[in-house]
Amino acid sequence: MVIKMKIYKSIVDERILHDFSKIRGRSLMNHVANSYDIETAISFASLFCPEIIEVDDCIFIFEFYNGNIMELRKHYKNTKDIEMFVNSWSLQSLVKECDVINSSGDYIEEFAKAIQYFWQLRVNSLFPSRDIVVEIGEEIMGEEGLTVTLYQKGQPK
Repeated sequence: MVIKMKIYKSIVDERILHDFSKIRGRSLMNHVANSYDIETAISFASLFCPEIIEVDDCIFIFEFYNGNIMELRKHYKNTKDIEMFVNSWSLQSLVKECDVINSSGDYIEEFAKAIQYFWQLRVNSLFPSRDIVVEIGEEIMGEEGLTVTLYQKGQPK
């Protein structure tokens, strides 16, 4: 009997574990299980599946929106620019205090891919009929370094 098997790789490159300063497991999944408590795990779940708010047809990461939709409408031409501005987040601001980041720029990129993947799943599940993009790029909307943002494509003013 022949058994068929296919492995679907993670969005994170498993080989990056070998660059870690303190390896606490045989795999990334095992490493995180050996490194963090349940409170940290729950916090990361919130980061990867954030609270979303819809205001006047704009989609925002709740954490980043400060209630200023009228000001934003005066300053930006369209919904896409408003969403990009509010939702742009420098990943370097998250990891500035982490000493692990000093050893490899690949860490931020791997983290960015994970954020992009999960935020895209989140908005697709909440708004299946909308064309929402989660984008990674350098210095989006004036942010420092590698940045993640989300916005709706083709949205009118």
